[in-house]
Amino acid sequence: MNAMAELTLGILTGAPIWVWPLLALLIALGLLCSRDRQISLLSQIPVPLIALINLPSLLALEAYRLAFMSWGFAYLCGILGGFWKQGHWTLARTGLRVTVAGEWFSLTALMLLFWANFANGLVASLFPELAAMASFQILLGVLSGSFLGRLLRMFFWQNQPAPHACGKKRHTEVLRRLKSTASN
Repeated sequence: MNAMAELTLGILTGAPIWVWPLLALLIALGLLCSRDRQISLLSQIPVPLIALINLPSLLALEAYRLAFMSWGFAYLCGILGGFWKQGHWTLARTGLRVTVAGEWFSLTALMLLFWANFANGLVASLFPELAAMASFQILLGVLSGSFLGRLLRMFFWQNQPAPHACGKKRHTEVLRRLKSTASN
């Protein structure tokens, strides 16, 4: 067995067992988000709590203040980016029900968060001095913040259809398909 295969096998078998079901769950959630759907606004409230998974690794660093500040700034940028981007995917809101267009950003963000945290844990155990690099904190902050920004956009969305969100034709098609599915 070559060195790269041994390293890969060591990484995969050395990870805690709960990591792999978590990966499967995140993939399933990301795939669900790729479909047009109606969601309860209340069900989206816990999603921004994903940011809490970053705190233990931030506080464990020697330069935790600097790491936390860079992560916090990136988190704020993520909130703004998520708020802006969710406007493209929100089709309508009625009360606490939101109609959203399918998108692949959620799957991408969840996978980046998972693998960045996985890599950060691996690097922290093998090379602690590299784990303090700002690139991990910035990536994790931007992605985590985007989920809060998206939730805020849905909360502040007006209770009306929004044809400009992803194009009037697509908007009409999605709403018609969701209404026909709901009536069946």
